[in-house]
Amino acid sequence: MRHNDDYEKLVDMHYVKQAKQHKLSLSSTMPDLNIRRLELQNIVKYLENGRSCLEVGCGNGAASIEISKFMKINLFSIDSNREMIRLANKQRKSGIKGKIEFKQKNILKFNQKESFDIVFTIRCIINLLKWGDQKLALQNMANALKHKGNLILLEAFSDGLEEVNQARKEFGLDPIPPAYHNLHLKKDDVIKFLSKNDLKIVKEDNFLSSYYFWTRVIYPVLAKANNVESTYNSKFDDFFSHFPPYGNFSHIKILVFQKNY
Repeated sequence: MRHNDDYEKLVDMHYVKQAKQHKLSLSSTMPDLNIRRLELQNIVKYLENGRSCLEVGCGNGAASIEISKFMKINLFSIDSNREMIRLANKQRKSGIKGKIEFKQKNILKFNQKESFDIVFTIRCIINLLKWGDQKLALQNMANALKHKGNLILLEAFSDGLEEVNQARKEFGLDPIPPAYHNLHLKKDDVIKFLSKNDLKIVKEDNFLSSYYFWTRVIYPVLAKANNVESTYNSKFDDFFSHFPPYGNFSHIKILVFQKNY
């Protein structure tokens, strides 16, 4: 399926279903609400008040609105899915500190040059199921950055998933596969490619590592031993969401790059 020329239609239909199911909710694209909360808490650490920001893959705009409540930024949020942008434009903007605009645009065709201080994603590039398309998206984002601007990738990477699956194997648990509509990024390939576009990595933040280890390894082991089903958003999950991160046990992480370092 990942090499099918129709993969864009497959991914688009997935997000049409997400739009119908979750509407304006923050749970859209992420049923684990602790992960969603931690994503928002951590990505804002790399944003700056007063800056112009491009968000690539805003979905229904719920996360964009929450970010704009934390930070006073000029936010231009794009998504290729028509239903998601329709929902984004229904989001209430009361309480935001800066400005926000939602537009339907495809990052593979985005050709705006050197307009933004910050460009960021939240699990967007992994929806491109060919490395060639992922590279084009990364290049277009790099082109949209001003000199000394930052590219912030909150994405899923294969190295963290390999680590957590090795831990699961030690306990006799099945590996966690990537979602059918995702192609996880290879960290070293991303760093190498972006270096050719004058971007240097300045930070790797494994903010979900401890939470993911406890909820995807320890909790399932305990649930299995007690013949109960492990679920998202349990009290167990909530407790471990407050632990500081250790190691590299989550596929979801943040990589920060600076342009023309």
